[in-house]
Order: sequence, then C-alpha cells, then structure tokens
Amino acid sequence: MVNALSKHGKWIGYVIYTVLLTTGLLYSRFPSDKIQAYLVSEAANIDPPMVLSLKAVRPGFPPGVHLMDARISLGKMPQQDLLRADTISITLAAWAFLSGTPRYDFDAHAYNGDIEGHVRFEAYATDAPFITSIRLKDIHIGGHPYLAPLVGREVSGVLGGAVHYAGHQNRLIDGAGQGTIVICNGDVKLLQPILGLDSLSFDRFSMEMALKDRKVTLNRVQLEGKTIRGELLGAIALNTDLSRSRLDLKGTLEPLGGLFGNSKGDAAAFSFLRQGLKKLKRSFVIQGTFKNPVFRFI
Repeated sequence: MVNALSKHGKWIGYVIYTVLLTTGLLYSRFPSDKIQAYLVSEAANIDPPMVLSLKAVRPGFPPGVHLMDARISLGKMPQQDLLRADTISITLAAWAFLSGTPRYDFDAHAYNGDIEGHVRFEAYATDAPFITSIRLKDIHIGGHPYLAPLVGREVSGVLGGAVHYAGHQNRLIDGAGQGTIVICNGDVKLLQPILGLDSLSFDRFSMEMALKDRKVTLNRVQLEGKTIRGELLGAIALNTDLSRSRLDLKGTLEPLGGLFGNSKGDAAAFSFLRQGLKKLKRSFVIQGTFKNPVFRFI
C-alpha cells in the first residue's frame, strides 16, 4: 500500500494541482460582464419580453452563478418589479446536463424570505417544454413595492407554500400544475366595505389550487381570523390578458365575536346580522374579472 502511494503519489499531486489551478483561473477570469449581457438579452427575447437588471454576476460553487441585486419586470412595465431579490443563485445539475434534459437549481433571498426550487427542460432548445417546482418560505409580501398596484389593493402578510408546474415558456396559461399557498398574519384593503369592514385582517389564509385547460380551480380556500372566518370554492378562466380573466367563485363568511367591536359600519346591518342567526354565516359570490371583480351576498 505504501509502495503504491509512493509510486503514484506524484501523479495524484499533479491531478490535484491541475484541478486547483483550473478552478482558480476560472474564478479569477470569470466573464461576469458577458454572462450578465447574455442573461439580460435572453430575458428580453422570451415571450412575454422581460426586463432583467443586475448589480453584478459572480461565480458560485458548485459550478454556477450568483446574481446580485436582481430585478425582473415585464417589458411593457419596466418600472414595476415583478421580483426583486438580494441574491439569486443558479447551479446546473451535471447529471441532468449529460442526460440531455438540463436542470437548473435556484435559490433566492427576497423580501426577507427564501425562494428555492428547480426547473428542468426536456431539451436544449429555448422553447422546449419544462417542469418546475418552487418552494416559498417567509416571504413578506408587504415589502413588495408594486404588489398593491398589480392586485389593485393594499396587502400584507408572510407568504409560504409550494408550486409545481409543467408547460411551455411561450404558452404558460396552457400548462398544468398545482400549488398550495399559505399567508399568515395578513391584512387586505377591501375595494368596498364588507360587513362594515374597510380592511380584512386575518391570522391565516390557505389555498389549494390546480391549473388545467386554461382554468385555475380553487379546491380549498380558507380564511381564519379574530373577526371573521371564511371558505371559498370555484374557478378562474384564464385570459391571455390576466386582468380580463373571468371569476366564478362562491363562498361563505362567518363574522366572529371581534367583528362588531372593531368596525364602523351600518348599525342596522349589524342588527340584522345579530337577529336569529346562530352562526351569522353569509353566502356570497365573486364574479366579473380580476380588473373589475363583482362581490355580492346571496
């Protein structure tokens, strides 16, 4: 054993030296400017076009890249960030690359939380079908500067969950997938008062959803708070212009003990709710579109 090590030791040393030298040269001569220009160009060429801005690109280990202070927005609204992350780390799974189905693992730190997952393409073509899984943890959605303009109301809370999706890059609404979303300690500004409330605070909001045939099915939506409890079911028929997607939702709201002490609504309405209703539960529907939703009790 000693003789074998003595005989081949210098060759092992040469191999280790070569690996270290190659790694050092790669990192010292890392073409960050060229990679940054390539990523920005690729983002602009997808459908719909995206705007990607970066403070810097650095090499990572295992082999990959770290995107520093990354911002992503739609090409037609470059001032409204869809995502702003302190860092995004992207690594290539070597075994998947060799099999002809490249897979990229990613990990981002954004809005005081973490986004991690992977995306796997069925081929090397940019328009190849892909599968992705994303996990969200401790995302403070109130810190998103353009979320309120996007959804049309003020929102806050801590977001977590998981999403799985399969589809094509240029036909996202034709894909299929499912996901679970949970928001804790949240608050939503209402477009119109509901049961005398101008805003809705809650302890926990959870949603299970599925996408197929351009339709998002909400299988289970639950809202739990000190003032109100609710459930929701239904579907959303997606439109290429998401603001025009059609809503067909039905649910129930149950005012709780804390509601009447903290609201400033119509006294007659509260009196009606208190009369003869053991659980004070009301049914409602939400119709219309994302841009112009219509809420009414039934």
